[in-house]
Amino acid sequence: MHRDFPELNTKGEVLIVEDTPASLKLLSDLLGGAGYAVRQAPNGELALWTAQARPPDLILLDVRMPGLDGFEVCRRLKESPELCQVPVIFLSAQHDTDDKVRGFALGAVDFIAKPFQAEEILARTDAHVRLRRAQLQLAQERATLEQRVAERTAELEQVASTLAREVQIRRANEELLRLSGQVFEATQDAILITDARGIIVASNPAFTRISGYTAAEVRGLDIMDLHAAGESDLPCQAMHQGLRSSGCWSGEVQTRRKSGDSYPCLLSATTVNGPDGAIINYIGVFLDISERKAEQHLIDFLSWHDALTGLPNRALVRERFEQQRLAAARDGQQMVLMCLDLDRFKNINDSHGQAVGDKALQVVARFLSSCVGEGDTVARQGGDEFQILLQDDALLGRTMALAQTILAGLREELNVGGEHLALTTSIGIALCPADGDTLDDLLRHADTALVRAKEMGRDHYAFFTERMGSDIRARLAMQQQLRGAIARGEFEVHYQPQMCLSTGAMLGAEALLRWDNPVLGKVPPNLFIALAEEYGLITAIGEWVLDTVCAQIRAWQGAGLGSIKVAVNLSGKQFAQDRTVPFVEATLRKYDLAPGCLGIEITESTVMGDPDKAVAALTCLKDIGVSISLDDFGTGYSSLGYLKRFPIDVLKIDKSFVDDVTTSSSDAAIALSVISLAHNLHMRVIAEGVETREQVDFLRRHGCDEMQGYYFSRPLAVEAFTALLREHGPLCAT
Repeated sequence: MHRDFPELNTKGEVLIVEDTPASLKLLSDLLGGAGYAVRQAPNGELALWTAQARPPDLILLDVRMPGLDGFEVCRRLKESPELCQVPVIFLSAQHDTDDKVRGFALGAVDFIAKPFQAEEILARTDAHVRLRRAQLQLAQERATLEQRVAERTAELEQVASTLAREVQIRRANEELLRLSGQVFEATQDAILITDARGIIVASNPAFTRISGYTAAEVRGLDIMDLHAAGESDLPCQAMHQGLRSSGCWSGEVQTRRKSGDSYPCLLSATTVNGPDGAIINYIGVFLDISERKAEQHLIDFLSWHDALTGLPNRALVRERFEQQRLAAARDGQQMVLMCLDLDRFKNINDSHGQAVGDKALQVVARFLSSCVGEGDTVARQGGDEFQILLQDDALLGRTMALAQTILAGLREELNVGGEHLALTTSIGIALCPADGDTLDDLLRHADTALVRAKEMGRDHYAFFTERMGSDIRARLAMQQQLRGAIARGEFEVHYQPQMCLSTGAMLGAEALLRWDNPVLGKVPPNLFIALAEEYGLITAIGEWVLDTVCAQIRAWQGAGLGSIKVAVNLSGKQFAQDRTVPFVEATLRKYDLAPGCLGIEITESTVMGDPDKAVAALTCLKDIGVSISLDDFGTGYSSLGYLKRFPIDVLKIDKSFVDDVTTSSSDAAIALSVISLAHNLHMRVIAEGVETREQVDFLRRHGCDEMQGYYFSRPLAVEAFTALLREHGPLCAT
């Protein structure tokens, strides 16, 4: 394969097809000044004629032109055997997704958006021209190599025939033998000669240089001993078949060096026959093609990957999508496409330079790759645009968690070559089959969702929502509103009184969180608490509740309303964190409160996840002086053996047992068992959800210490609870 380069002193030849004179001149001056030979065509017809006259290295092709537009010109170019391999970069309006999809389908290798950026024009032109010239150069070298092998093979076949004949006729032609020996010694191609059994009888210096074996070390070895261990035997089988059928064979095999390393070589093997037709020798001539293979691998890699980050490109994403789509449907999963765009990334290039910008993209690529799981695909589509392809179930929990992880991770400063950079990203998400069955559909819809994410203020993610199920939309809306709810002042703490069953006095209260969102309205705690735990927001919310309650206790004390004890619920995830106990101590000090004013309520599941760690944390809280209540006792899976180890002050009887305590013998038995167990362990008992006089009488009669529920009061906002405190008089924490 051969191609004449018209101007050897240029970096390459570029054909610019542009109907706007100003743009045509701008591009011509830019590329000409950069060392390229430039040809011009103001319309599609002239572009085709010019390209056919002499194929350029690269074509910059305007999409919108009168007459033949860019798409039709590209289609005709790709139909031409002489021009189909010439790379085409479309010049198109920015963010025109339909143009991009159509252009890539026609065979374009890239897009450059208008208005033009000089650095982008030069960078993309350099990349594709270098790749084109490397391909042409490699093809030309391969043709030369094959011709060289053929010539060497023919030459050495003649040498071998001469050598064999000289042996048979005992130096009948001594001059020819001497010349053959010189060729054998001087050639740069490795040569091995074996006998009819394949035992090596001679090797030349080139073989020693390539393999590391001296002639003495390989003499007497079976030539198959040089075959690389673990490699396929098929090439060797094909060689034996070729030698038996035609007396010659040529192909690629893997051999090993003396060091043990394997390397690819192009082998040409020939049979040497004696006067009677019997085989007397085999001659092997081989070339080390390691470097050429590495070049080919690089070209193959760049065909499927981004050169800057090494991530898959759009072509590889398309292939993986087609491979995984049917499997996902069969497994009840859906394909998810996330399109990411770094927010205001141009500012980094402008303020720190393109080199730092490129390093930042590489850091982001490594970060995104660390966030996904096995089987997921992270790709770069050029500029600061990335894509992630994954599978998820119908509720999309994994997708939303991944989006949160990416957003949170990129907010942290990145160390890029000593520069500390803060980045954020916007993410658009589309689903298959909900939003389309093809990758092009998902790309278009994810791009739409990306625009919406940026409209939300950037540093957000958004789903393409036209056909999304109402349950997912509601979950997504709740999760998005939950972020920032504290800062917007949407949370409020209500207080439900806890009454002494023997005296009727109010002893304390339980703090209960309420959320009133202007978009969602009043959201039940059983919905948003679980969502806050799932997305890592519960710690901030729990600490806000604890701080708010302590501040309110201090306010009540300052108003002369006594030292009321308030119990605060602690979630499992918050309880598992090492910072929780120090935070409780710091908050009590902050408001100068006695620890007896605060109670911590935990559930069975909270402490049973890691009982040993739970004992240590509860002991620390108890040592501070904070009381501990075990909520929902009997509804979980606690072990009595562990229960006696926990420093618990109060057991709470769950409402599910209190509801029918006067009508169900089993519920009554459970309630009595909890009361007896608690008293035997020196704990107090609080009954939750008490709503009737009959329940109050039963619980008082059987020794329950305290109660809370609608019979006395619903949970009250702080103003109403303050009024209740004034009515009952100053309290003392017990």
